[in-house]
Amino acid sequence: MSFEKDARGRDGLSHLRGNPNTSIAGVATFALGRLADAPLQYMIFTEGWAVKGLTAVGLRASNLLITAGPGVAGLGPVPTLLTGMYAVAGLRHAYWILFTSSHYFPADASLSVVGYNTLLSTINTLVAAHALTSSPYPILGSFTDCIGWKQWAGLALFGVGIVMEMVAEEGRRAFKRDARNRGKIDDTGLWSVVRHPNYLGYTLWRAGITLATGSLPATAILTAFQLAGFYTRSIPGIGGYMSAKYGPEWTDYKRRVPYALIPGVL
Repeated sequence: MSFEKDARGRDGLSHLRGNPNTSIAGVATFALGRLADAPLQYMIFTEGWAVKGLTAVGLRASNLLITAGPGVAGLGPVPTLLTGMYAVAGLRHAYWILFTSSHYFPADASLSVVGYNTLLSTINTLVAAHALTSSPYPILGSFTDCIGWKQWAGLALFGVGIVMEMVAEEGRRAFKRDARNRGKIDDTGLWSVVRHPNYLGYTLWRAGITLATGSLPATAILTAFQLAGFYTRSIPGIGGYMSAKYGPEWTDYKRRVPYALIPGVL
């Protein structure tokens, strides 16, 4: 996954691209910080911090609805699903920094990425705690009996986004490692469809997590925020770097692949 973007917590880091050095502190901060997200969100659910925070600002929330019903380790079905999604996302990011990324990541850049993703996860956890207060889902029956279409749709979006992001990043890594492609822009696979398929994948899986909380308004708001961050700040930043590095090749690539994120739309 390519992290040179505000919408994931940082921008203006294009100067880190192409740096062959490795920051052990940065890699460790990135990997461990992202892996810590799921345990942290689990504690926010189980320790009652979500409910306390919501009630402190006058919003409804109930610990009973967070823990009742079939789930794992004291969580109800929806919090179990969300915590599992946080865990998969954290593993995905840890794999990326350890095995896929070729960019230099100092500790401060890693902290900004970890902080941004932790913030989004915490917002989703709070949204879920509030949404469960008026949950239409039963608390008796099997796990699948106790979740609804929003959770299934969110899980599907999450899966598609994670796979899309990984396929894009791993495909680009393989392209760059081939000596025949030295100095070329990757225009193969998903990169021939849109210029930033990794950004789109990230947006989809983030939207999937938010949809799984059960809140359609939160899903719309967070998705719009993510897309706006990519489109207005991250993509122009990367475009400037690519233009300076590749010149006419970048101009030609933009002509052949006109859409940055969503084919036919954006």
